[in-house]
This record gives sequence, structure tokens and C-alpha cells, in this order.
Amino acid sequence: MELREEWMTAGQFADKAGVTVRTIRFYDKVGLLHPSHRTGSGHRYYSKLDLARLQRILTLKYIGLTIDEIRAIVRSEGHEEDLKESLRVQSTIIGQKMEHLRLVQKTIKETLSLLEGLDYAKREGEEPAAGTEESSPAWELFASIIRVVNQEYENAFNLQTRIRLHDDFCVNPYKWHHWLFDQLKIPERGAVLELGCGDGTLWQRNMDRIPEDWDITLTDLSEGMLNDAREGLKNNADRFRLMPADARSIPFPDNSFDAVLANHMLYHVSERHQSLKEIRRVLKPGGMLFASTMGKRHMNEVEGFLSQLNPSYDFGRQDFACEFGLDNGEDQLDAAGFVRIRLLRYEDGLQVTDAKPLIDYIRTTPEGRENFTDSRLSKLEAMLNESIRANGAISITKDVGLFVAFRD
Repeated sequence: MELREEWMTAGQFADKAGVTVRTIRFYDKVGLLHPSHRTGSGHRYYSKLDLARLQRILTLKYIGLTIDEIRAIVRSEGHEEDLKESLRVQSTIIGQKMEHLRLVQKTIKETLSLLEGLDYAKREGEEPAAGTEESSPAWELFASIIRVVNQEYENAFNLQTRIRLHDDFCVNPYKWHHWLFDQLKIPERGAVLELGCGDGTLWQRNMDRIPEDWDITLTDLSEGMLNDAREGLKNNADRFRLMPADARSIPFPDNSFDAVLANHMLYHVSERHQSLKEIRRVLKPGGMLFASTMGKRHMNEVEGFLSQLNPSYDFGRQDFACEFGLDNGEDQLDAAGFVRIRLLRYEDGLQVTDAKPLIDYIRTTPEGRENFTDSRLSKLEAMLNESIRANGAISITKDVGLFVAFRD
């Protein structure tokens, strides 16, 4: 076979990439990077496409993936020659690692804050009970650090705890997930992408209403969430394509989807303008974005409870409505180039008659994790139970809705 002019020897290829020939041979041996051509005498020749594959391998190795993990990713991509798609996949994986590191860092900072600045017994005017040091919030957060480091992404436990509170005590008999599905005006044979699908509750609860001709892709940054979604969808899982994805670098070509759904997730995304640009890119002309979120009044009674327990706590940094909410979402969508933006509100509230589910809900929130000590937990339970006895129920405001926007 005649050698092509653009082919490189192993030495030339290694020099071009800035690695050693030994590295090139190692990747060939473990099945990560075979040469484009091998002569009968055993000489290896590499192409520019091989250089792109090597870049992919070295990037994945740099962010800490094992050889086996890299091999699985490379094989799943096959011999895809679209370099933009390859880079988007890499960006998604890097985004997952970054989110994991942010979660580890946040948990460590919370623990450090407790150890350095919060002497709970003194601030509460109490003497620490004997033998309770091991059960203090700092020790609980040490355990959280271990769990976060060893288990990269959370599963759906916290999400399901929050959904359960709304299911059990909401005022509106027509549930949120049914109402939200009603708003999805998607054409026949429509291609649908959900970003941040969580455990797939929306689709589970509307399974009998999903048109057979919809092509649905569910994505989440969390592998744990995706595993829970697969489990929840069970026998219907083959109707969906499930895969990890970072909303800031969506791993699909331009003009791929008729609709993109972001259900209570955009306020979690850093670099949100970039994410909105990505959503617009993967939407077909005339495609629709459905982005639900909350307003500033949403669950504000919970902040009132926690303020009574810890008056010095700053809730502003945890206010998702300030990130992407009902009051500022339209401006962000407009700045990203979306048109015909409208807001639909879902009217509801909570009448909570049992303190335990509300406490469980609060404990899943960042505010709850940072404020709960054993003594504060006991005070919160007593406070809520007293309110229920006096009023029959605890009234909690819900302020939620859905932005519908078009790509022109």
C-alpha cells in the first residue's frame, strides 16, 4: 500500500504532539490509539485524525480518568471525525469534574467555617452536653466530605424528598408535573431535549400521555440522577436516550431539537449566558425553550423559620430566584437572542399539617445543612408543631412558573 504524503512516522507523530514515542506505543498496546497504517515490517504511520484522537486521550487523562474509563469513552465515540462534537463531549466530561470539585470545595468550606467561626454552644447560651462532640455538625460535615469525594454525584434522594412535600401538601389538586407537561406544545415527530432531567419524574408521571413519535433525549450532569431516571422509567426506558451532558457545552450538533426543556435547573448553572447560547444553538429555527423557575416569594416562610434559629445567617447567597427567576429570567432570555418570550404562572401553595416532611425538606437545602445543629433541630420541630397546633396547618407560599421562548 502506497504511503500517503500526510502520514507521519511514530517519531514524527510524537514530536508533533510533544510526547514520547514510548507513550505512543503504550497507547497502541492498551488499545487506545492504533496507527492509521502499519507496514508488513511493523512500522507505524499516523494521520492528522490520529492527532485529534491523541488530544482527546491526553485531555481525559489530564482530568483524572483511568485508562479503562478513557477506553470506554473512545470506543463509544467510535471513529467520529467531527472534531467539534468530540470537543463538546470532552467539555461535558470536564464540566462534570468541575462540578464535582465545586461540591467537594463547598463541603470543605462549610466544615472549615464551623470549625473556625461557630461555637454553637456559646452562641446558643448552652453548655455542650457530655459525649456529643462526635455528633456535632462539623463531624457530620466531615462525613459528608468523605461521601462527596467517593461518590461523585448525588442521587435523587434530596430531589424526591422535596417533591414529596409538594405532593402531600399542595393546594392545587392539578399537580405541577401534569401542568408542566400540558404546556409542552411540541410538533409531531418532535425531537425533545431535557437538560437536568433529575430522576425523570416528569416523564414517569406523564408516561401514558407522551406521543409515540417524540424522540426524547434526557440529560443530567449527575450520573447518579441518570441511574435513578433509568430505574424509575423501568420498562419504558428504551423510549428515551439518557446521557450525561453539561448545559454549558451541549454535546449535540446545531439545529438538532424542536424543543429544549430546563425544569428548575437554569439557576444552578454557572456561566448561564453560555448555557442559553448553547440551548439556542441546538434548537432548530422556530424551536422552543421551556424553562421553569421560581420567584422571590417562593417558600419564603422557610427562611423565616431559619432566621429565628440563626438570625445572623445570610440567605441572599442561596437565593436561586436572583440567579434565574420569574423576575429576571425574561431579560436573560432576551439577551441570549430568544424571541416571543412569555411567562406562564402555576398557582399553588402549601398547607403543611405534619412537621416531619417539612423538616426533611429543609434539611435537603443548603440553608438547612448550614444551620442545623441538634439543638436547633429540636427547636425547629417544637416551633413547627406549635404552629400546626395553633393554626391547624403551616401556610407556605409557592411562586413558580414557566418561561416559553422561541429561537428565531
